[in-house]
Amino acid sequence: MPNQPFQPAPAASATTALERALSSHETLDGAGLAAVRAGFAGSVELLHCPGADLTAEFRRSAARLVVRGWIARGAALADGRRQIVGLHLPGDVMAAPAANETDLAVWTLTEASTACAERFWRDAETARAAGQGIGPAWNALRAAERSRLVHQIVRLGRLSAFERTAHLLVELHDRQVRVGLAPQGEIALPLTQDVLADILGLSVVHMNRTLQQMRRRGLISYQGGRVLLPDLAALEQAGRLGRPEAPDGRDRVS
Repeated sequence: MPNQPFQPAPAASATTALERALSSHETLDGAGLAAVRAGFAGSVELLHCPGADLTAEFRRSAARLVVRGWIARGAALADGRRQIVGLHLPGDVMAAPAANETDLAVWTLTEASTACAERFWRDAETARAAGQGIGPAWNALRAAERSRLVHQIVRLGRLSAFERTAHLLVELHDRQVRVGLAPQGEIALPLTQDVLADILGLSVVHMNRTLQQMRRRGLISYQGGRVLLPDLAALEQAGRLGRPEAPDGRDRVS
């Protein structure tokens, strides 16, 4: 199924996760919220089916906002193996690939929807350069994205399978809590073990064994399609890399 126009996205609802992500780093006042929403005024939300190849779509737009669903960015080998280097959740603004990233593909992991973020990106970058308005929050959000990429490199290069999985689960928890997609101590994880293996550079068999090991240790359990994380401190310790995106529980929308 090709990408389909979904509906003109009401600015406030389409940008809720982005507003929460920004305000989790720096205070957003009424003017800041208005600036975020203005960046998507009139934007049409596109609905994408699971497994849709969005590479061409993302190269046509300078930036797109993930409104709903999960999207991956990565590379595929000729024999079918894949390495996911980035996971994009609701509230993430994805920039078009630079010239040196043209071999990276973009595809949906679940049903998803996106909206054009070109105007917002321009406004946010202008505010960041001036250090005004939403600039500080946008700068912090972009820094967090760069940190995640570094952590992915370290995960793949230096951590064991157990450590990689622990760190990924903590990262996903903290990202979802920040934007209101999950409460403390649990996450939505609509991914197969094959996809988790593609993120963590493991075989599916090794991925399965690692998750079983975590369950036996009481670090994870499954309930109604969600993953419960009863001991975040132990997961953080196992993941080795800390929690740079740990939510502090403060609401910075004024």
